[in-house]
Amino acid sequence: MFSQIKKEAIVLDKTTREIQFKQTVAIQCIGTSNFSLLEVYSDMPVKIQDTITTEDVVVKRITYEKLTTIAKNELEKTIENIVKNNTDKFVTFFNTARPIGVRRHQLDLLPMIGKKHRLAILNYLEKNGPFKSLDDLKNIEMLPDPIKIITNRIMEEILNGDTEKYHLFTMPFIKKQ
Repeated sequence: MFSQIKKEAIVLDKTTREIQFKQTVAIQCIGTSNFSLLEVYSDMPVKIQDTITTEDVVVKRITYEKLTTIAKNELEKTIENIVKNNTDKFVTFFNTARPIGVRRHQLDLLPMIGKKHRLAILNYLEKNGPFKSLDDLKNIEMLPDPIKIITNRIMEEILNGDTEKYHLFTMPFIKKQ
């Protein structure tokens, strides 16, 4: 069975847009399941950092450049909160990370993870079995905070947009030709 993707997002900002010569309320948010930047057209009462459903509302994917200044300022903190609330997904990533090619590994794509950290993670997995939580990663010597590592990677993928070659955690934004 396919797992149901949660259709919820966290509010980054509320603004107005002119759509077909009419001022429309636009809620800028980030999807919790695949970190898509979204604009929801609804006049529902929301505050920044509220979790909303994206079902039965008009939703449009947007790029980082379309975010308001407030939304850009809220983005990193929001991503960090999503990561903290969904640690199982990221523990699974560390447990199942694989080589991409002959010279590259998925772990190499993470910021602050170099060859020594990658080898230390793989050795830990070989000796101790799969990680049970992100706290287990703290047993690896000199490894930065795993939540910060993942948050930084997600931010890179969002900022680089369609120029990013590998998307580990986000859904790529494909511009129409």
